[in-house]
Amino acid sequence: MITGSSRGLGRQIAEAALEAGHRVVATARNTDRLRDLVQSHGDRVLSVSLDVADPAAAQRAVERAVAQFGRLDVVVNNAGQADLGAIEDTPPESFAAQVSTNFWGVVHVTRAALPVMRRQGAGHLIQVSSLGARMGTPGLAAYQSAKAAVNVFSMSLAKEVGPLGLKVTIVEPGDMRTDILKPASMSVLPRSEPYEEVIGAFADRVLGNSGNQPGDPRRAAAAIVRAAQMSEPPERLILGSDALAYAQAAARELADSDAKWHDLSTSADFPAGSR
Repeated sequence: MITGSSRGLGRQIAEAALEAGHRVVATARNTDRLRDLVQSHGDRVLSVSLDVADPAAAQRAVERAVAQFGRLDVVVNNAGQADLGAIEDTPPESFAAQVSTNFWGVVHVTRAALPVMRRQGAGHLIQVSSLGARMGTPGLAAYQSAKAAVNVFSMSLAKEVGPLGLKVTIVEPGDMRTDILKPASMSVLPRSEPYEEVIGAFADRVLGNSGNQPGDPRRAAAAIVRAAQMSEPPERLILGSDALAYAQAAARELADSDAKWHDLSTSADFPAGSR
């Protein structure tokens, strides 16, 4: 079961899973763009309309999946949406919508799937996050905050459900050549003058890279499907050489910062030998 499967990485995951011989529940807000998948693959595809921000809709989608195929082995929480703008310039409605889709959508679909997977004694939850969740960049605070929440949620989830036989993988892609930077996926918010230089420069650089991203979504989707078939899959899966380089740099920066402030950090302890 793949959320946000009408386009972008989600669509590529659906196609890769079908090519690998699996049956797929393809979900999207608008299922019109899924008709060709159903026409090409017949009863191996179930098309379901789903707004992941609606917990009741997530529950219905899982129920339909089980009714159609008898079980639910893998859930790929892929649906996402981003607005680009400074924190001060981002309307509360935009911030809330991004958190609702990118974080709460994962929570709702995960919670709907868990009882089914528990009863089966097996299942794999694949949570598509972002390399930006490790970093924080100007203009994407709402999106990246939600993705960072997905990471921590999924790390806790893995510890809870691992003893029950369930698996969790957090996928952190780098820049993929999808339509994520196009208006259908990313809105560019108006910028106030104080943020024009930093946000404007970042927006120009990011949007100017559309169509030139190094990551191949087809290869990324194939890697995700391979991970879904592993008996011991990774809990964290970085996708793309750019993502790996950024992740390693971010880890070094964090380790260096912790070391630099070691004495100040440990000064919060009671003195040794005190009671």
